[in-house]
Amino acid sequence: MSKNRFVAVVVSLVGVGVVAGLYKFNRAAYSYNQYIVGNLIGLFWVPVLSILFLFREQPSHFGFTLGGSKRLWIVIGLMFVGLFILMVPASRWSVFQDYYPIFRRFRPEFGSVFASYPRTNPLTSAPWLMVYAELSYGMYLFCWEFFFRGYLLFGLVRVMGWWAVIVQAVAFGLLHSGKPIPEVISSFGAGIILGWIALQAKSFVPCFVLHWASALAFDVLVVYYALGAGGV
Repeated sequence: MSKNRFVAVVVSLVGVGVVAGLYKFNRAAYSYNQYIVGNLIGLFWVPVLSILFLFREQPSHFGFTLGGSKRLWIVIGLMFVGLFILMVPASRWSVFQDYYPIFRRFRPEFGSVFASYPRTNPLTSAPWLMVYAELSYGMYLFCWEFFFRGYLLFGLVRVMGWWAVIVQAVAFGLLHSGKPIPEVISSFGAGIILGWIALQAKSFVPCFVLHWASALAFDVLVVYYALGAGGV
């Protein structure tokens, strides 16, 4: 078996195992810290250890590098502007108002902060806790993008070519199960676009920056409209 085929087989097995495990784990996680640690292990450490000790390669071969030309980063900026325009009305929809910010589902850490939400603003009533929440969620999204647009994509593209973009997008969409339906549906297309970006940049980092910036902006928009006129 060639090295590239061996890598693709192991990446496929690890990918199936991690996606299946997190599909179950994320639904059962009660604590936010438990949720973050579990995903950190599955999305980051398991892939990294396989790269270092099974493949004996550098993480940079799997997109773990800054990457991206100046032109591509301009495209990322323009994409964020376009997404923001779409997020402004979407953040008022009841399906998103009832789900985000995602931290509200984790009562051990955020129960008291969101107990009177939306009558009170969690961003001002507990600013340091929310800074921790958004920064740690950024770390989670970094691991998320490394797994899909790094490990899976660059591990499979060696033998599958562009089909690797489709495979990682499907896996990406599956782990959106349980989130608002519009987000679940759009996640498959988003996965393809992000996969294309990662291949152009030879890095998952631009995808992470776009994903985290969008997630942070959406949380702020949801809270803003919840405190004002509310969702529609």
